[in-house]
Amino acid sequence: MFEQSGRLTYRWRYVIVGVWAALVIASLPFAPRVREFLKPGGFTSDSFQSVEARRVLQDRLDLSIITVELIFSHGEWTAYQPEFTRAVDRALGPLGGLSCVTGVTTHGADLSRVSESGHRVHVTVSMNTSLEESGQCLDSVTGSVAAGPLELTVTGGAALYRDISRVSERDLRRGEAIAFPLASIALLLVFGTLVAAITPVAVGGAVVAVGLGAVFFLSQGTDMSIFALNIVTLLGIGIGIDYALFYTSRFREELRGGKSVEDSIVTAQSKAGRAIVFSAVTSLIGLASLISFDIMMLRSIGIGAVIVIGAALAAAMTLLPALLSVIGHRVERFRVVPIMAGRRSIWKPLASRVMSRPVLTLMLAALFLSLLALPVRELRLGSVDATILPGDLESRRGFDILREEFGFAQATFIPVAYTLEGDPLSADNIGFLYDFGRALEEMEDVERVVSIVNLSPSFGPDHYRLMYSRPESVSDVTARRLLRDSVRPGAVMFAVRSPVHPFSSEARGLVGRIRALDPGPGREVFVDGGSADVEDMIDGLYGRFPWVAGFVLAVTYVSLLLLFRSLLLPLKAVVLNGLSILASYGALVFIFQQGNLSGLLGFEPLGFVETTTPILLFAIVFGLSMDYEIFLLSRVAEAWRRTGRNRESVIEGLQQSGLIITGAGAILILVAAGFVAADIVMIKAIGLGLAIAVFVDITIVRGLAAPALMRIFGRWNWWMPGWLDRVLPDVSYGA
Repeated sequence: MFEQSGRLTYRWRYVIVGVWAALVIASLPFAPRVREFLKPGGFTSDSFQSVEARRVLQDRLDLSIITVELIFSHGEWTAYQPEFTRAVDRALGPLGGLSCVTGVTTHGADLSRVSESGHRVHVTVSMNTSLEESGQCLDSVTGSVAAGPLELTVTGGAALYRDISRVSERDLRRGEAIAFPLASIALLLVFGTLVAAITPVAVGGAVVAVGLGAVFFLSQGTDMSIFALNIVTLLGIGIGIDYALFYTSRFREELRGGKSVEDSIVTAQSKAGRAIVFSAVTSLIGLASLISFDIMMLRSIGIGAVIVIGAALAAAMTLLPALLSVIGHRVERFRVVPIMAGRRSIWKPLASRVMSRPVLTLMLAALFLSLLALPVRELRLGSVDATILPGDLESRRGFDILREEFGFAQATFIPVAYTLEGDPLSADNIGFLYDFGRALEEMEDVERVVSIVNLSPSFGPDHYRLMYSRPESVSDVTARRLLRDSVRPGAVMFAVRSPVHPFSSEARGLVGRIRALDPGPGREVFVDGGSADVEDMIDGLYGRFPWVAGFVLAVTYVSLLLLFRSLLLPLKAVVLNGLSILASYGALVFIFQQGNLSGLLGFEPLGFVETTTPILLFAIVFGLSMDYEIFLLSRVAEAWRRTGRNRESVIEGLQQSGLIITGAGAILILVAAGFVAADIVMIKAIGLGLAIAVFVDITIVRGLAAPALMRIFGRWNWWMPGWLDRVLPDVSYGA
């Protein structure tokens, strides 16, 4: 099959190149516009209890979920001076005419909105729109507010998510600007000639253009996250160039062996092409698993990754051989790096040393990988907030002001919706509300509860029944405000404050205990807030993740079993890939959670690892690591089938594939490095985690651990029961 496709590709080479050129040209107008149709959020699911609670708060209690925070400042005036208040009122006046604005809360109604210095206040503008559609209302709000003598800083959910979208595009452009030149230089060093180096870059560029064009059209009818843009581009560049590098190197090897251009294409298609197909299958298995998660961000990255890897596979099996068929012997033209005799010589002595001391080598490699993975024990999962954005943005500066001067995000805040039948202020309902409020106050890690029945510890249920028997006559300012803001027919809100970190296990445990409270017959409790989001996301994602990971491992094992006709080699590959992934997880904890190297890399330590990042890295790293395993084993398998000698086959395979694996890994590291320069911390974390995992994989795992294990296994590497060998279809290197 592969030989025949190689001959057909050679015969129709000009047509294939023309078709791809047309595809790329057709994609170019749409690829740059992808961002316009991608959404900034995607970290929740309609199935989450916190999302249901949010709907209850919005529908039953009229609490707007989407808000803009306006911070007014003056160097001399304080909020207690009439001129400051008049300036704020004049600035906010036009908001009353905006249909998307449902409410404005100022320091006049809540003095906690005044900073300790008195020179700043923050105003909350509530909007009746979704997060995805909030941009237009945000523009209307900021366009209507004229701060006059005051300094205005705009932040809040709508502003932060708009900036996430903008910065994602900026990061993408920067990543591309870094990745393509660095990858080209690496290819020059590997191939030595300009023509050979440019060809994989051209294929990688075509893959990205066509992939993003496809994502553009798909996003017209499917919700897709803005974060898919960066990941899809990273994979398109990295994998597209990797496949092209592996194929081109085999083509040049066959040409140098004296074969014609057509026969070189046929052999490259049969050998390298077969490995590329199975590599793509393993990558697709891992990344397609993201589609099974009920989170838009993961699902859209999975869809985008499947598209771009499919494009990379199609390009490697059609466009690249067609281009090489046209180029022919001219692939050796324009030599930039001189021919270096024995440039592969490093791999033979390395393999020989590993073969002579396999147990010691394996023990040292395992020890090193274990040390890298050690920080995983401290892993703390959390959710994205403003700290993923760079500090120079207005929305981030505003968030920092709210955090430092108004106490935002310093503790855990949990809004709880309590629904009931009838009038919330009836005598019976007041009793139920009082009992629930006291149960909240008595919980471990609860600092304060704010509600109409938690005004004072000295008040009992009878006091509240008397107070609210005539609600219009309530004179207490706090009680009046709570009646206005947190009580509606059939629903009451309790605000729970805790001093623990919002993303800590204590905060998530508190959410679980609140949800477990019995509100009484005909009554329900709905818990929202950042801690509830994290709890629901961890439960939703990591309850499914072991099953998804198990499925990916099983299908990958079967794929490698078919390709290499061995029971042990696929198992070895899966275990070693797991070690690479654990090493990248350890790096995430060490750097992004604990803050080591944060100054060098230019970000604020998160204190946690974003919840979706380990799953993303598993899907990406698992497939990429398996690529290098297949590239290595494909050459070892060829030597084994030719010689039948295990030790010599491993040495030859490592010698033949070592330079290519190193070059492919170096290119992917350089591509990932382009995204380490991203301003969004989450993209930076994925880029760095990927770069570390690939570096560990091409050095410790493929260079040391994998050949050491193959030396220890000996002839058992290639053992397979006869009955199983006869049953399974033969697509191996002996086929």
